[in-house]
Amino acid sequence: MILSRLSRLDEDLTSRERLVLETLAITRVVTAEHIAYVVFGDEERATAHRLAHRHLQRLTKFGLVRRFANASSGRKAGPAGYVHVLTSAGLTLTGHASGPGAGQRRAWRPSPPKLRHWLAICDLYVRLVIEARNGGPAVRQFLVEADARRTYWDSAGRRRSIQPDALVRLVAGDLELSWFVEIDLATESPAILANKCRAYCAFELSGLEQERHGIFPGVLFIVPDDHRARRIARVIADQPPEARGLFRVTTEAAALAALRASGS
Repeated sequence: MILSRLSRLDEDLTSRERLVLETLAITRVVTAEHIAYVVFGDEERATAHRLAHRHLQRLTKFGLVRRFANASSGRKAGPAGYVHVLTSAGLTLTGHASGPGAGQRRAWRPSPPKLRHWLAICDLYVRLVIEARNGGPAVRQFLVEADARRTYWDSAGRRRSIQPDALVRLVAGDLELSWFVEIDLATESPAILANKCRAYCAFELSGLEQERHGIFPGVLFIVPDDHRARRIARVIADQPPEARGLFRVTTEAAALAALRASGS
């Protein structure tokens, strides 16, 4: 019965409603403002925001999307301060039935720190989409957290994994730019950051990524400000000399320029 209803809904969805769902499937959470830029970026700003709200309301009525108040450290997401996530039906329809919160979707919501982090990831995706629309590199792939997770075996034969905040692949002419992105909100200690660097180094040495995709992406830390950038730069400088070139750090303001540079 549920699958039959979803099939009928799938047939009734417009192309823009599908794009709203696809954006949610990629980024986990969105605000109406995000949808206005990604889906309705060719409209006047006021019209784009009105259409974004209308489409999100319609998808909520269909039972594919639900909203809750934005509790991400005082950030506001549109006039009502709401963020939107896929319901279990939305996850199923988009092929993400195992997404975060899928098992308890009616009551589930991310913690404020996690929500703030996901919104920062979504901000990056939206900025890349806007830049591509304005002639910048095309976004070939944008995978978030669990979708970007990599599993490998270290030199001692132990099963390990890394989970970047995003795997980003951009296409500029004949050049493909690949990055493992870490969105740093200045909440992690130098010790944790150093462990992340060591994990990326071990994964690179495993050769699995190069075997599967022909390249190993650069690792880009995107941080709030120059002070935090200097702190992470010191962590990178403490890595073995042969590993330091794998890592780069940039601020949010300079993130798009850094992503346009050759990461691998």
